[in-house]
Amino acid sequence: MVTAAHITKRMLQEKPFIHEALMKDLINIGALADLLKPDIENELGEKVKPSAISMAIRRYVEGNAPELHRRVKLTKKSELLVKSSLFEISLAKSIGINKKLIKLYEIVDFESGDTLNIIHGDYEILILSNEKYRRRFLEILKEERIKKVRAGISSVSIRIPHEYADVPGFYFAITKTLAMENIPIVDLVNTESEATIILNDRDISRAYDMLNREMTIEYFQKKKRA
Repeated sequence: MVTAAHITKRMLQEKPFIHEALMKDLINIGALADLLKPDIENELGEKVKPSAISMAIRRYVEGNAPELHRRVKLTKKSELLVKSSLFEISLAKSIGINKKLIKLYEIVDFESGDTLNIIHGDYEILILSNEKYRRRFLEILKEERIKKVRAGISSVSIRIPHEYADVPGFYFAITKTLAMENIPIVDLVNTESEATIILNDRDISRAYDMLNREMTIEYFQKKKRA
């Protein structure tokens, strides 16, 4: 039988910002109960006392949370690497586009650490590279349907520790840190061992400082029960 306590627990687990604030004792439980009350009553189909919801929240925090979740941290081994003076091209896919993309690889000097990321979506292609190549890239792609060219961007790359590669919440820990500082993310480019966040130039210094300082970013991962 579904009860107010069951619904309360599920709602808390589905709201990571609230969940984390509860773990750090930053939320007034009575106020949170009032906030959740309309949704709980709507799902349950009957009136529920705020005190019952408050009790469910307290039980969740004091009993279930320590049992079901463990604290995970991004450590210094995650590393940070910043690249500036980048640009992006967003363009529609076409039949002959691949031959032109190969020409871009021939231009970029990878040995000097230059960047070329080409991401294929279902309908569009995103190209990320160094600003110094922008004119030559646009010349090669001039007959393609270019949707947008974005300059004035930088990237910060974070190495993903092997033990976190498949852990839920890893990217949330990073994006939450930037969101809390009102830093917009332009794009995300991911590989198996590296997460690259594309930001506006004006935000890159602050983002680097934030992430470097918060390399003990905390988030919660469910334990597997035996």
